[in-house]
Amino acid sequence: MEVVSDNSPQEAEARAWLNGHKEESGLSWPQIGKLTDVASSTLSLFAAGKYGGNNAGVAAKVLAYRDRKESQAQIAAGAPTVPDWYDTPTSTRFMSRFSWAQSGRMGLIVTRPGIGKTRAAERFAAQDPNVWLATMSPSTAGVGPMAIEVGEALGLGEITGSPQQLSRQIKAHVRGKNGLLIIDEAQELTDKAVNELRGWYDKTNVGIVLMGNETVIGQITRGGPAFTQLSSRFSFREVQEKPRPGDIEALLDAWNIQDPAQRAYLEKVSELPGALREVTHIIEIALVAASGRGRALALADLKSATMQRKPKAVRP
Repeated sequence: MEVVSDNSPQEAEARAWLNGHKEESGLSWPQIGKLTDVASSTLSLFAAGKYGGNNAGVAAKVLAYRDRKESQAQIAAGAPTVPDWYDTPTSTRFMSRFSWAQSGRMGLIVTRPGIGKTRAAERFAAQDPNVWLATMSPSTAGVGPMAIEVGEALGLGEITGSPQQLSRQIKAHVRGKNGLLIIDEAQELTDKAVNELRGWYDKTNVGIVLMGNETVIGQITRGGPAFTQLSSRFSFREVQEKPRPGDIEALLDAWNIQDPAQRAYLEKVSELPGALREVTHIIEIALVAASGRGRALALADLKSATMQRKPKAVRP
């Protein structure tokens, strides 16, 4: 005998919203199931009013998902629109370095955080299907994990096998494509992983750019075997400790911040750790605060946002 829900007000509300949401969003039951933490088969039965289990529990999860979506939509509506891209003197220089490396050369870019090297790499990779950006982490430090991460960046999916087999797949994919492999957070790699990159370069002539923080320079200058062999292959070494003249001006123009006092203040903020990235966070927080008060951005909003981000920092 088929068990049908008693269709309490909460269940009816959840069922009506769920069916409407599925139709409007085009999501499948498995996709909605992941978002609600409810099995897809349960959701489909619940939506049809034919679920014989704990309907109240399912309804509560569906409505919690609805409320979460509405809350996120409200936050998004009040959040400032982050400029998708803006050219800076630094990004222009990095782009030219990437273009040079793509002709079959190796390069090194080392900066402090927040200057924009990762955004420039993402932009460059988005413009060419034969440019691949792989970001390293402590979990991808060794040869095998690094190769798996690179394989994902190349579009090979979850490649498997021994480190030798993984490397063979990668070399076969990049050979002859006039491509560029950008390795971000390269300071996380072990000497063996770095040496593997050198082998890929030697055997395929794929362009490779290593990007990272000051630790990379330390690894090279300490003369580790892998970095010593790699160092002689670098066509360029780009080391930048702070934003270039014009970088912060380009950021402020992109955000349409014209007030001289606000610009002067944020130029000083850009000299703190985090540089341009920190300025972006501060502008976002300040704009949300100003919007919540129904007025234009003020210098006080920027100063308050700075103290939220860096309460112990020296005030700029």
